[in-house]
Amino acid sequence: MLLISADLNELLELSDRVLVMLKGKIVAELSNSPKISEEELGLYMLGVKDQLEGREPVEK
Repeated sequence: MLLISADLNELLELSDRVLVMLKGKIVAELSNSPKISEEELGLYMLGVKDQLEGREPVEK
């Protein structure tokens, strides 16, 4: 199931895995665990962090 939401609490409660996209590009792929914070997700959403920089693009 694909869940799209701007409510980070909702995403973290309902998801097993979180992909963060910025400008049409996946910048982070995270397994949902208690150590993922809203602040960390926000950094990826704002483009401050890019976990997948330099990796091959994910297949569309």
